[in-house]
Amino acid sequence: MSNRKKREAIPRDLEIRGAEIFGKHISGEKQRALLIVTLIACALPVILGLRLWDQIPEIVETGLIGPGGKDDSLPRWALVFALPGLMFLLELIAHYMLAKYQKRMAIPPAFNRMMGRWGFPTISLLFCSGAILANGGQGLTMNFYTPCVLGLLLMYLGSHMFDCPEDAKLALRFSFTANDPALWKEVHRFAGWLWMLAGLAVEACTMLAPQTTFFAAAVALVALVVPIIYGRSRASRADG
Repeated sequence: MSNRKKREAIPRDLEIRGAEIFGKHISGEKQRALLIVTLIACALPVILGLRLWDQIPEIVETGLIGPGGKDDSLPRWALVFALPGLMFLLELIAHYMLAKYQKRMAIPPAFNRMMGRWGFPTISLLFCSGAILANGGQGLTMNFYTPCVLGLLLMYLGSHMFDCPEDAKLALRFSFTANDPALWKEVHRFAGWLWMLAGLAVEACTMLAPQTTFFAAAVALVALVVPIIYGRSRASRADG
């Protein structure tokens, strides 16, 4: 290879490495898993809206002024279906854009990197559901937001653990996975799926029932313990 070609190849190698680090590049399996989990998360406030449907006014005042000085109010159906639906659509576009840039081995624009795959689900679960709750006369309480935030944290953690490398600062470090890369990968993948699904379960119950703090805490505790049991079981089978 000529010196000129070497000089051209090095920046491209650096660009590809930078794209992998900063471009939120993930495996195809994780892409599919996060697509399913995040789209469901975006749609969950609809459950809360249906539960409080009769308590939400038919016309919801937004406090915003639209064109011509008219109050930019929303019909009830828009609050319950359109706002979470918009987050669902934007999340679908976000996944498509990130996959597109990953295929090109390029770094996405700053907005795409900032919102990533969790920005719109977070907005939907915290703000869209908050707007539904407030207009349903329930008020924004810690009894709602505590399990809601806990569910999000479980999903974030599950996403991180799904394909967690062995040198990661935040990982499940057990003696039985120390010298077994295959078991390390299997346990972390299992924990990733489990915690994301547990987070979804917490969010769904938060939308379905007014008091779910104890349930959320119990689910989180069980979800954190199960990967240890699973890993030990797999390690025992391998030893046997």
